[in-house]
Amino acid sequence: MNKFDSTKDYYEVLGIDSGASKEEIDRAYRNEARKKHPDGGGSEEEMKSLNEAHDILSDATTREAYDSERRPPPAASYGSSMAFDPEAASRAGSLNIPVGDDDYAGLIMGAATCFGIALPLLGLIEMQWVFFLWPLRLLSIGALGLGVLLAHSALGMRNNRVRKKRPDYPKSRVVLYEAVFWIVTGLMVFMLYLLLYSR
Repeated sequence: MNKFDSTKDYYEVLGIDSGASKEEIDRAYRNEARKKHPDGGGSEEEMKSLNEAHDILSDATTREAYDSERRPPPAASYGSSMAFDPEAASRAGSLNIPVGDDDYAGLIMGAATCFGIALPLLGLIEMQWVFFLWPLRLLSIGALGLGVLLAHSALGMRNNRVRKKRPDYPKSRVVLYEAVFWIVTGLMVFMLYLLLYSR
C-alpha cells in the first residue's frame, strides 16, 4: 500500500470527483500529465504531485484507506448540524420484512393500529369526561369499529385462502371461526362498557 497524505486532496489534483471510476482516474491522469509534464510547459513539482495522486487513487486499497481518513470524524454533540448525515438512509438500503400475503398483513396491522390508538384515547376521554370531547369519543368508537371490520376482513381472507388450498376444508370450521370471532368481539365490547361506565 502506498503512503499518502490525508490533508491533500488528490481528487482535486486530478480534477475529478470522489466517486470517479478507475478508468476516469486514468483518463484524467493522462490529460493532466500532458499539461503538467515539464516537457509540455509544466513543472517537476506539479508532475510529482500528479503522479502521487494517480498512485494513491488508482490502487483500490490505498484509495479506500485515503477516503476513510479524509472523512471528518462524527460530531461529538447531537445538537450540532454536523451529526446529521442526509445520505445515511440511502446507504442503509431498504427494510425488507418478508410477508407471505401483503393484503392479509396490511389488514392485521391496520386492525392493530386502530385498536392501539382508539382504546387508550377512549379510556382517556372517559376518565376526563368533559362535554366538548364528544367528537373525540365518536372518533375513537368509530376507530374501534373500523378495527373490528379490518380484523373480520383478515379472518375472511384467511378462510378463503385455506379453502382454495384445501377444497375439502370443512365449512363448519369456517362457521366456528366466525362464531368465535363475534363472541370474542361481543365480550370485548361488554368488558369495555363495564370498564368505562361502571362507576
